[in-house]
Amino acid sequence: MEQWERWEPITGIPPAIYNDMLLDSKEGIVLKFSDESHKREVIIIFEEGVLSYRNTDEGSLLKMLTYLDQYYGTNFYRNWPLFKVKNSTYLKWFHEESCGIYESRNVEHYVILTPNDVIEVLSTHPPNIVVK
Repeated sequence: MEQWERWEPITGIPPAIYNDMLLDSKEGIVLKFSDESHKREVIIIFEEGVLSYRNTDEGSLLKMLTYLDQYYGTNFYRNWPLFKVKNSTYLKWFHEESCGIYESRNVEHYVILTPNDVIEVLSTHPPNIVVK
């Protein structure tokens, strides 16, 4: 069973963030978010180590939201956007597809949960995060 945990890499993360940009380039994956009033910006940069990522409309992940409600309660994710997932089904799928070549590496499953999007990243390195 998946185990979700709130991830607070730095202080100052707004309780709700909205996806403004997802850029995949040779410099890595750059994600820009803003709070509801567009006064604060959160920038998450995965410079290296990204093995896979996906962005799914939040309303399409009914099974995931039901799971979170049942095992953690709505307040667990309602006012917090950043998570890590242990025993991840996404990571298990990735290991199967890659024939296990990354199983010896420490791959983390990061989740950014916004009111409209769920962005997931599998990475061997943590991102850099800035709140402006």
